Amino acid sequence: MIEHAIIMAASPSRSMEALTRTRPKAMLPILGRPMIARIMDGYYQAGIRRFTVVVGEDEGGVAVWLHEKWHPDAQLNFLPRGHKRGTAAALFACRSVIDGPFVITSCDAIVPDEHIRRVLHYFDNHPEDAGVLSLHPAPDEIAEVGGVLLDPRGYVIFASEQPSGGHQGYITALPIFAFTPAVLGYLDQLPVAVESGGRALSSLIQMMVDDNQLVGSMEAPEPVRLQTAEDLLAANIAALGSLPMAAMLSDVPTSAEIIDPVYIDAGVTVRENVTLGPNVYLESGSEIGANARVSNAIVLGVRVGIGQKIDQQVIKDDRL
Repeated sequence: MIEHAIIMAASPSRSMEALTRTRPKAMLPILGRPMIARIMDGYYQAGIRRFTVVVGEDEGGVAVWLHEKWHPDAQLNFLPRGHKRGTAAALFACRSVIDGPFVITSCDAIVPDEHIRRVLHYFDNHPEDAGVLSLHPAPDEIAEVGGVLLDPRGYVIFASEQPSGGHQGYITALPIFAFTPAVLGYLDQLPVAVESGGRALSSLIQMMVDDNQLVGSMEAPEPVRLQTAEDLLAANIAALGSLPMAAMLSDVPTSAEIIDPVYIDAGVTVRENVTLGPNVYLESGSEIGANARVSNAIVLGVRVGIGQKIDQQVIKDDRL
């Protein structure tokens, strides 16, 4: 089984800029835990204890939270990403600590635990392979490895940053890859893109394929993506759906009406005659004014005023 996970914490998103002015994207919450912890939990539960977290200059809070509040038996190593972005840049940052098979993933795509386990055990059943991609149909999506063509056995024969259609339809790679150390031999050969100044992971994969390295593929379910405020709301609502009952870590007055599922962090103030739910998450520091009604929403540590009605929203600023 793969025993080393590399997590890319530096994953900026322009569509989330309004939510990331005061914290890095990786620290946005899903029911009281940073999204990066939610991603890493899946690998921890699958048996991994060695984690390398690639951080940018604004992700210091990620290291602090993981050191202080995550699993104490996890071996955590933090490495700077540098000024380049993407998986190839993360591989460059981590090359000195790669000494065996590893999985590398972003912090903004949640996949089922079963798929994580399949990835971690891939090389047990395919010891001759040098890598494996997680693929799914995506006709409207352009990802870091935007287009992939496979041979009849499911091995990659072509990888590109651009979507590739043809008889196989449109297939794209999720940001979940596993490689052996063989990948290191191709890093220094990667060309630098003229426009971006970065290096493309698809080029690295194509170089491996052209060199007769076997890069396999695994079908993956559609992930829970975390690219927009709407995605963050959907991820929290999905997590709320798995709760057996309301989780209230702050005092709530008896006059409040709670409609499950609801999750209230510690350090939340709820006033009289409030209606909360269904599908509500209140982050620590939030204050809900008297007679307010909040449903299908998350409140990110801000104030909701007296009598306000909130539905289908991410509340990032005071609503008075």
